[in-house]
Amino acid sequence: MFSKIAALFFASILSFSVMAEEDLILPVDEFVFIKAISGQNKSYVEEQLGKPFSKEKRENQGGEVEFWVYKNIVKIAGTEKVYKFTQVGIVNDAVETVGNSNLQP
Repeated sequence: MFSKIAALFFASILSFSVMAEEDLILPVDEFVFIKAISGQNKSYVEEQLGKPFSKEKRENQGGEVEFWVYKNIVKIAGTEKVYKFTQVGIVNDAVETVGNSNLQP
């Protein structure tokens, strides 16, 4: 019994690793995008999404904060419509926030 549970656990970890390594196909579904990009570093974001439309850097007590804006990369959940803008907030080289909008940030 224990060996079956251990095997299932190991298989689930392997499948998660494989899923996390897949390249995003743009435009990507909103929820897939959030799961794939949250917590990732700047290199990963740029590798998956390319160069941003714009970047803004700020410094605060928590460290360096960057806002990267992309155009037309995320589909509105459950539809084929695409948000015009996606803002990725990066704090100390890790994605902390993601926002989608049809208005320019």
